[in-house]
Amino acid sequence: MLDGYFLVTIDSRGSILDKAWKPKAWIAIFLGVVLQSFTFLYLNRGKWFCFYFVVSVLLSLIDLRYQAFYAGALSLICPIHAYLIVRKGDFVGKRFWYSKWWCIPIIFISIAMFSFTVRSFFYEPFSIPQGSMKPTLEVGSHIWVSKLGYRTYGTYGITLLKEDIASQDLMERGQVYVFRFPQDESKSFVKRLIAVPGDSIEVKGSDVIVNGISLPTSLVSETEQLKYYKQQVDGNTFRIQHMKDRAIGFGHMSSRIVPKNSYFFLGDNRDNSNDSRFWGFVPSDNIVGKVVYSF
Repeated sequence: MLDGYFLVTIDSRGSILDKAWKPKAWIAIFLGVVLQSFTFLYLNRGKWFCFYFVVSVLLSLIDLRYQAFYAGALSLICPIHAYLIVRKGDFVGKRFWYSKWWCIPIIFISIAMFSFTVRSFFYEPFSIPQGSMKPTLEVGSHIWVSKLGYRTYGTYGITLLKEDIASQDLMERGQVYVFRFPQDESKSFVKRLIAVPGDSIEVKGSDVIVNGISLPTSLVSETEQLKYYKQQVDGNTFRIQHMKDRAIGFGHMSSRIVPKNSYFFLGDNRDNSNDSRFWGFVPSDNIVGKVVYSF
């Protein structure tokens, strides 16, 4: 057999008394390194598979920034544990279906497809590589994005669907969204929605004027280099920051009308954000989803 061998006990009359399946150590170690928890399916140890699989998922969900570290640690722990199980040699008993060589890739592919579906259509994690959303989102922060209804579906660089959002009611001024950068759709941006189709939008220094009314803004605190403000739009309150020594006229934008099926976004780090002031509006079919959790 490719995936192991059988130990057979025969009495003096030639009758088979029991039959024990024995896995191969090198296969268990290889699977432990490459597929981690899945090696325990091969070893006929379903409970251990469930334990390591749940641990790996929970660790990834709790702290995405150390996901690579967790995967590396499990790639060391799982093969060692698997080898110790093989060395112990306690394999007398029923061999369950999931330990067969052909079941493991089927289970792995099924779980991978489930994960791909969730990331494509429901929730997807993103990391924050730059500081354009300070002080709301720091560099290195991670976010979860709700995608259902926004109809820009796909993940890992694969686009499955690209259409206008199901309803404009999903777009709320003052909330934070992820979208594909209009000038390079291979890049994803995270910004705050300020104006929706039909709105007039104008930016004068620290003032953001929507439909002729300046957004309520009040100073919260300041440092030697920065001023922090509280700003409001449509009942949503958030913090923004400005540099004290910003260039006069930086970020100014004359009044514009947001076109149909388009949106206007700003970064909370107003003097260090590449946003709609400089490259224009975001088409509806570029909206990936709304940020629902950050850490």
